[in-house]
Amino acid sequence: MRHIARQQMTLIMRSHWLTAFGLLFASLAVMVALLGNTGASGFDGFNRMTASLLNVNLLLIPLISLLIGSLFLSGEKEDRGLMLLLTYPISPWSVVLGKYTGLFAAVLSVLTFGYGSALLAISFTGGDVSLSLLLLFYLYSVLLAGIFLSLSMVIGILAKSRFQALGISLIVWAFLVLFYEFIIMGISMFLIKQWLLPMLTVSVFLNPVELIRVKSILSLDGASVFGPRLYDLTVWADGAAGNLLFVAAVLLWIGLPLLFSVRAVKRGAVNEHQ
Repeated sequence: MRHIARQQMTLIMRSHWLTAFGLLFASLAVMVALLGNTGASGFDGFNRMTASLLNVNLLLIPLISLLIGSLFLSGEKEDRGLMLLLTYPISPWSVVLGKYTGLFAAVLSVLTFGYGSALLAISFTGGDVSLSLLLLFYLYSVLLAGIFLSLSMVIGILAKSRFQALGISLIVWAFLVLFYEFIIMGISMFLIKQWLLPMLTVSVFLNPVELIRVKSILSLDGASVFGPRLYDLTVWADGAAGNLLFVAAVLLWIGLPLLFSVRAVKRGAVNEHQ
């Protein structure tokens, strides 16, 4: 598995896609941090800068993770490299986890470069930067990348071609990042008051983007943005039970797609349509 991960990371680090995404993410992170720091007294709490940086993360990191993971895996299927790898005496778990680890390490380098660039830019301009805040954002960004890379494994293994993997990735990204919130808002309009809070609570755990968004805002003491009607939800989500369920949800969002990918490999999905 270590050899597969190292080989996967080496291949993807040579990709122009990763370089382009890395420069884009770093540029946006630096721009948001510098503009948010203009005229501000610091980075503590949930303010304009933190909201902007959170939106950049929630929009860009899922897209980067889905495209990089699915296109590389589907490309290996088309080139028969993945099928050749499975002819060796290697377990499907080693193949899937090795590929996932290599992809995760590559995306982690992009995130580290982006946040490091933002930190250096703010330091050179004399900004009042909170290291703990940037580390918190970095942690949630890593979790978000880990979840969507796991989803990209499923797409890459099941897709018949790079083009199909690209289309499915964009559909999944658009649904989870752009449309899901509007769908939940539409459904909530037809629910009675007693069902609203349970429905919103469940909806948060059914979408990793909303899961990270809500947890990030609560960690930055921004519960007031949810309004008084969702006060009970914020109190519960920020408590011990909410934190435990958050950890469990993240592990499930990472583990279940990987498990499905292993089962797909065992069923011979990689060899189909070749």
